[in-house]
Amino acid sequence: MASQKAAWGMEIGAHAIKALRLERDGDKVAVTDFAIIPLKRVLATPDIDENEIIRLALGQFISQKALEGEHLVMSVPGHAAFARFAKLPPVEPKKVADIVKFEAVQQIPFPIDEVEWDYQTFVSADSPEVEVGIFAITRERVQQRLNLYSELGISPEALTLSPVAVFNAMSFDHNLAKRKEPVIYLDIGTYATDVVIADRGRCWIRTFPLGGTHFTEAIARTFKLGYSKADKLKQEAAASKYAKQIMQAMRPVFSDLLQDLQRSIGYYQTLHREAELKTMVGIGSTFKIPGLRKFLGQQLQLNVIRLDEYKQISVGGRDAASFAQNAVGMATAYGLALQGVGLAQIDVNLVPVEALRAQLWHEKTKWFAAAAAIAVAGAGMMLYRPIADKGAMSPTPPPVVARVLSTGDRLKREYDELQMTADVGFAAENFRRLVDYRDIWPYLVHDAADALASTKPQADLLGGDLDKIRAIKPQERRLVRLRHLDGNYTFDAAAKTRTIHVTMRVELSHDRPIEFLNDTVAQWLRDNAERPDVPYRIISASVRCNPDLLEIVRVTDKGEQLIGGGKPSGGGAGGPPKIRDRPTDPSQSPPGPPAAGGSAGGFGMSGGGGAGMPGRRERPGQRQAPPGAGLGGVGTGFGSPPPAPSNPPGGMGAGDLGRRTGQTPGDGRSNDRQSADLDKLAPLPDRPSLYPADSTYFLVPVTFEIELITRPDAPAPEQTAGIRSRRQGVGS
Repeated sequence: MASQKAAWGMEIGAHAIKALRLERDGDKVAVTDFAIIPLKRVLATPDIDENEIIRLALGQFISQKALEGEHLVMSVPGHAAFARFAKLPPVEPKKVADIVKFEAVQQIPFPIDEVEWDYQTFVSADSPEVEVGIFAITRERVQQRLNLYSELGISPEALTLSPVAVFNAMSFDHNLAKRKEPVIYLDIGTYATDVVIADRGRCWIRTFPLGGTHFTEAIARTFKLGYSKADKLKQEAAASKYAKQIMQAMRPVFSDLLQDLQRSIGYYQTLHREAELKTMVGIGSTFKIPGLRKFLGQQLQLNVIRLDEYKQISVGGRDAASFAQNAVGMATAYGLALQGVGLAQIDVNLVPVEALRAQLWHEKTKWFAAAAAIAVAGAGMMLYRPIADKGAMSPTPPPVVARVLSTGDRLKREYDELQMTADVGFAAENFRRLVDYRDIWPYLVHDAADALASTKPQADLLGGDLDKIRAIKPQERRLVRLRHLDGNYTFDAAAKTRTIHVTMRVELSHDRPIEFLNDTVAQWLRDNAERPDVPYRIISASVRCNPDLLEIVRVTDKGEQLIGGGKPSGGGAGGPPKIRDRPTDPSQSPPGPPAAGGSAGGFGMSGGGGAGMPGRRERPGQRQAPPGAGLGGVGTGFGSPPPAPSNPPGGMGAGDLGRRTGQTPGDGRSNDRQSADLDKLAPLPDRPSLYPADSTYFLVPVTFEIELITRPDAPAPEQTAGIRSRRQGVGS
């Protein structure tokens, strides 16, 4: 985006519109104007028309400030958009854009053609790694905002995320590029909280859905008040005689906020083990709640300070007091204005290209007006006679013309019907092509086994002696087990390439799961990308261990195995692993990428005998199949993963047998006595657990893509006449 000498940054918050105008002089800026327009009612108030309240406030702002010809940058809240961060493999700079697009397709939870997205790369001189931040918002949501603004004649030249604007503001104001220690910026908004971690010019962002409105709702429930009165009581809590009761009402929200912060910080430290977090800066009016800063500092063991003033900008005169009073909430507007004048660390723009093109032409309209008027006048003089002659002609064609056109349409329809009837071979050919590439699946299974065997597991782990298995500490075990294997076939008609996106969902208990998988399984896949006797090649750049999708399974003191997800619930950049009270399910697997302009299908294989049976909570001492050489028992299926079994492998469960033999033929009635007798006569023994109590293991999806190699003795499918695009499963 071209930088300007002056720009407005505008944030539409839940309580007020905050806008700041900066003028640039070299590498310095000065505040030339600002505005704070309170909304008539807080947007979080139930049963209100948010668009109407925003429309009234924007109208008041426009009446006070002249925006004609001004450069305007606006924001969208972090919870209304997406921010994802990933590390790229070492590649040439010219290939970064292609790899980032591939990452965007994987990371953004919407079809790529339904979102507006942009990215920013982070490179440091002391590291060869390239990190990328991907930012996106659905086109429907951004268009709703732009339509609302256009009703009042407002057309922002740039649109970015609020947490990105906060990072830009703090990076400029606190000179973070030269700071060696990372800093946590905590912006507690009305609906959600943004966690922004800045580290030597790089940033990491996570947003979780807990904000000031949750404190207000807690007060409203406790004191039986309306939302507006409860919000006012929250703002006056420090001076209220009921301060103790108010703090007691908000205590559960304090605890929820603390838990989300601990998860976010913990997850960041798993990705950046060298980072040492000591300082947190609080932003937002919610930080004015008494005791909040002290509570977070004691619980997180951090030095928590509140942002009360800025170092690089200031306002003098009679407006100084007003600006200082609202400075804690102006960080977003500050960062937006910096992006407008070209001093932002992250310069991403989510305004659709069509809207930017329309703005450009709108600005040039006045220059073309005079030329257009002259051209119209001259053309009118030259074309008057032809237009007059055309007007004298009959508006309807002669009957003979209409008959000829009707006859032509009828003959064309008949020809199309005959052509479709004559093409009788395409259906049979489609059936024949179902067995193409049927040899791919055995190769994939074999490669999966070899990749897992590259971990060189201890010999005792491959035997059946449970005592020897338990003697090895879980965190030192080199065994990686396959829980699920599936693939998604795609055909790119333009490039004429066939690829399969393969997902290996594996289980391991190593204390460094991602690094261990990268050094063994992923490295084997990269080293064996191309082999002369294999009908496909592995795309090395697509091999990923997906740390964002890592799940932790905790074995409780009762032997129950509880699974947690590493994926966030909000629009952040991925959250820390959570321990949730639900059983492990190895049949679940992250979806593959969407088809790239051609047919697509899938195949799958579930591994058996894992640390916990799929779809069930493990009981203490429940029996468990001994581990094999990385793969376990295997069942295959095409199209979608098989359903999780309801009984342990090796035969029917007692419940099923009782139900079958206890059924009376013909009348649909069951014999409960016979079912109960079988449970007593032939009870199933419990499976022994391979993991001790209070231990953990991990479930990680290892993904990669293979490109199918067309054999020279077989024609490519697109070369066969009459074959239509179809979904096709791989295998026979």
